Amino acid sequence: MRTPLFAFASEVEFSRLFPSVKVPFAEAFPVAEGRAHVAVLGVGILEFSANLARLLGSGKFSAVYLFGICGAYKNRGIELGEVLRVDSETVGDLGVEERDGAFTPWSRVGGGTPKVYPAAPAETAPEWLKHLKPATGLTVNCCTGTEALAKTRSLLFDADVESMEGAAAFAISAAFSVPAYQVRAVSNFVGTRNKPSWKISAALLSLKQVLDAAIG
Repeated sequence: MRTPLFAFASEVEFSRLFPSVKVPFAEAFPVAEGRAHVAVLGVGILEFSANLARLLGSGKFSAVYLFGICGAYKNRGIELGEVLRVDSETVGDLGVEERDGAFTPWSRVGGGTPKVYPAAPAETAPEWLKHLKPATGLTVNCCTGTEALAKTRSLLFDADVESMEGAAAFAISAAFSVPAYQVRAVSNFVGTRNKPSWKISAALLSLKQVLDAAIG
């Protein structure tokens, strides 16, 4: 019988949500927790993709749920600590830097628009997921650290939140015909990097409430 896979990028996120469970890295088979399996797949597009593909290749999972924290772009109607359902992702730093410092997405180098990676339809999601506020995500390899870059990325891609794995989760899951969803709690606003001001603990507490309802 296939089971859901609840995936996490970092050991920090996982350990706060499952303090009594030894971190199950993707090199080992995910551990059972409630009615699902859980695993840490690594931070960033490359490591997360490779480990998720390895697990989905086993054919043992019915769906993928990516849980984690994120930063929210300003003036998008999002609050710190809010838990969001991210319904689509675009890769935000794949492209070229022009001579004047401007950024051009790779898709536009030859014409066109950035590729959007969708989650599975919200209508087919479990009830605990349907009521969450929807958001659009931007996946980056290098997190934003300035107000100028934050504004550029948010406007260029019409994005609400920024993280490092969302597009990977959606793209790899689609390749294996496995539905995927993403849940993120907002720990900070994207802009001038000031990590001491981030509300990581509060965001993870909010995320845990949703996770407990999901796994049971």
